[in-house]
Amino acid sequence: MKLFTKSAFKQALFCPASLFYYYDREHYANQMNEDDFLQALAEGGNQVGDLAKVYYDVHADADIRVLDYDKSKEITTDLLKRDEVNIAEAAFRWKNCFIRADIIEKKGDQINLIEVKAKSWDPSKDSFVMKRNPNKVDPGILEYVYDVAFQKYVIQKALGPGITVKAFLMMPDKTILSDADGINQYFRVVKDGDRVSIVREAGAEKLRNFTHVLKPFDVDNLCSRIIEGNTAEQMELMGCKFTDFVDKMSDIYVEHKHEFLPVSERCFKCPFYSNEKTPGMLDGKRECWKKMADFKDADFCRPSAGDLWCGLMGARSLKKELLEKGKIFMSDITTGDIPASRTGSAGLLPSDRRLLQIGLTTGNQSMLSRFKPNLHNGVYVDIPGLKAEMANWKFPLHMIDFETTVVALPFYAEMRPYEQVAFQFSHHIIEKDGTIRHAGQYLNTAKHHFPNFEFVRELKRQLEGDNGTIFRYAAHENSILRAIHEQLDASSEPDKQALMSFIDSITHYKDGNTEVAGSRDMVDLLVMVRRYYYHPSMKGSNSIKVVLPAILNSSKAIQAKYERPIYGSEIPSCNFDAASAKAWITYAQDGSVENPYKHLDTIASFLEVTPEELEHFDTERQMADESIANGGAALAAYTKLQFSDEVCTDALAKALLRYCELDTMSMVFIWEYFREMTA
Repeated sequence: MKLFTKSAFKQALFCPASLFYYYDREHYANQMNEDDFLQALAEGGNQVGDLAKVYYDVHADADIRVLDYDKSKEITTDLLKRDEVNIAEAAFRWKNCFIRADIIEKKGDQINLIEVKAKSWDPSKDSFVMKRNPNKVDPGILEYVYDVAFQKYVIQKALGPGITVKAFLMMPDKTILSDADGINQYFRVVKDGDRVSIVREAGAEKLRNFTHVLKPFDVDNLCSRIIEGNTAEQMELMGCKFTDFVDKMSDIYVEHKHEFLPVSERCFKCPFYSNEKTPGMLDGKRECWKKMADFKDADFCRPSAGDLWCGLMGARSLKKELLEKGKIFMSDITTGDIPASRTGSAGLLPSDRRLLQIGLTTGNQSMLSRFKPNLHNGVYVDIPGLKAEMANWKFPLHMIDFETTVVALPFYAEMRPYEQVAFQFSHHIIEKDGTIRHAGQYLNTAKHHFPNFEFVRELKRQLEGDNGTIFRYAAHENSILRAIHEQLDASSEPDKQALMSFIDSITHYKDGNTEVAGSRDMVDLLVMVRRYYYHPSMKGSNSIKVVLPAILNSSKAIQAKYERPIYGSEIPSCNFDAASAKAWITYAQDGSVENPYKHLDTIASFLEVTPEELEHFDTERQMADESIANGGAALAAYTKLQFSDEVCTDALAKALLRYCELDTMSMVFIWEYFREMTA
C-alpha cells in the first residue's frame, strides 16, 4: 500500500484528479519525470538539500535514506529518544499520511522542522503573504509553505501534544555574499538507477565554517494559520479547509480512488499524457477529458483554447474565461471573446495575434478578413512593416546569443545565490552583400573561474570594430548585460568604466523613471517576429526553436541553399570546417524540413567511444548520450562541466559551442527569410 506523502500532497494541490495517475506511476505517463536528471543539474535542488545537511552536521547514523515506511519510522523513533539530535529524512506517520522531513533538529521537547528548498529568497523584498492582503499566502511561495504546513501537521499529530513543532523554510538567501569558493562543486549530481542523488566531495564539511548561503526562515505562525484553516485562499485553492482537504485526499490516494473534477484551465497543463517519449504508457489526461468533457478520440486532434498564445501581460486569465464560457475548441471562439489590446505599438497587437492564430488554425475567413493583405500562402508576413523596420538596420549585422546560469549554490566566491553567470556566447556577422560568417564565440571551460567580466571584454572586442546593428532574440541578453553592469559597478576591475559604458551603449535600462536606450541598443528579433510574422505551425509559441522550422518550411530558397553542405566550407564557422561541413536542411518522410536542433551531435560523438564503451562510463559522463538542443540542457551541461575530467570537459565544450552557434545561425535564417520576403 502507498501512503499519502508530501509529494502526493503537492500533487493534490495541483489537481486532486491527477492523484489517481500519480499513484500508478508504473503505468501512467508523466512528462514531468522525463528530464529529472537535467533538471536536477540545472536547478541545484539536490545540492541545496545536501548543503543543508552539512550546515546542520547531520551524523551518518541520523541520515535515513531507506525507502521502507516502517523501517524509516522505527529508526526515527529510536533517534528521537536522544535529548538533542539532528536527523535527515526523518520519517513520521499519522493515519494514512507519511512524510520524510528534510531535516529535524531536536532540542529537548522542541522539534525544528527544516524544509529545504532551492527557491531563491530575498528577505529584503520577498514576503510569505500578499502585501495587499496579509491574510493570503503569496502565490509565488504558496506551494512551499503548504508543503511545510502539511509536514508540521503530520509530525505534530504523530508525536502528540508533549512536543512542540516549529516550522522553517530553508532557502538560498540572495542577499548573502559567499566567502567560500566552489560551493556548487562539492555536491556532484549523479544518477543512481532511476533516482537522482548527490555524491559529496571530500572537504565539504569545512563549508560549515564559512558564511551560510542557506538561511532558515520562520514560517511557523503562517503554517499554524493554514492548519487551523485561517488563511483566505483555502476555499479557492482546495474547496475546503486544510485538515478536511488532507483527510479527503489521503483517503482518495491510499484507496486509489478515481476522483474526476470539472475541466479547468489547469487541465491544459496536465503532465499525465502519453507521447513518443512514453510509448506504451497510459494517458490520464485523455481519460479525464473523455469523462468530464465528453471528448471523443477525434476531439483530441482538434485545436483547443489551450493552444492559444497568451503571452504578454493582460492575457493570463483568458483561457480560464474561455472555459467558463464553455469554449474548449478554437472553433468555438469568436472575435468578441478576445479582449482588445491597447494600441500604440507597430505591427500586430497581442489581441490581433490571437485572432490571427485562431483564424489560420480554424479557417475562419471572417476573422481573417482584415489580415488578408498580409497573408502569403497561408503565412502572415507584414511586408510593409518589416521593410520599415529593416530600413533602420545598419550593416554589418551582428547576431548574438548568450548561455547563462543562475545556480542556487554559487560556483565562485564573492557571489550570491542565483547570481547570473554568463559562460558562453556565439556571434554571426552578415555583410551588406549577404555574406555570412560565424565571426566569433566565447566559452568558459575553466573551473573555479568567474567568467562574467572576461565574457564582456571578449564581446566588446568582437562588436566594437564597427557601428552595425546588433540583434538578440528575446530580452535575455539585455537582462544579462544589465546584471553584469551591476557586478562591474561593485567590482574593482581596472577597466570597469569602459566595460560599463560599452554595456550602456548596446542595452536599454531605467535611470530612475526615465527609459534610456543606448546608441546601439540591440534589436529584438522576437519582437519582429511577434509583430510581423506568424506561421500556423507555431501555434501558441514564439520560441526560436518553433519559429526556425516554420521559416525553413516557408522558404524554398533557404532550403535549396542549405540542403547542401556549405556551412563550414563556403560559410566560415568556428566549429565546422570543410571536412565536417554541415547541411542544415534535412527532410522528414512527409517532405517537411526537420528542425535542425534535432540533428545536433550528441556529447558522446565527441568522446570517440563506441556505444558499448559508453555504457561503462563513470558518473561524470552520464550526459554523454544526450545532445544539447535547448537552453536547459546547455546550462545543465555547463554545470556538469564544472565536475568533469579533461576528456569529458572537451566533449561538453564542443557540444555547447555547436549548440550556441546554431542559436545565432537560426537568427541568420530569420533575417534571410525577412530579406527574401521584402526584396
